[in-house]
Amino acid sequence: MRQILHVLTKPSDGVTTDLIRRQSQQPETNVTVVDLTQPEPDYDRLVERVFAADSIMVS
Repeated sequence: MRQILHVLTKPSDGVTTDLIRRQSQQPETNVTVVDLTQPEPDYDRLVERVFAADSIMVS
């Protein structure tokens, strides 16, 4: 299964939200979103997800 990681560095906009939704609907695709705008993000978990991902998108 393809692993896509979205790292949000600012509040999500309509384009990003739509892209995540479309990718989530693709067969054999797992989309994970890490929102770094939230208080106290878990950077250790982010590093794990980076190495597990096939594709990373940052917005």
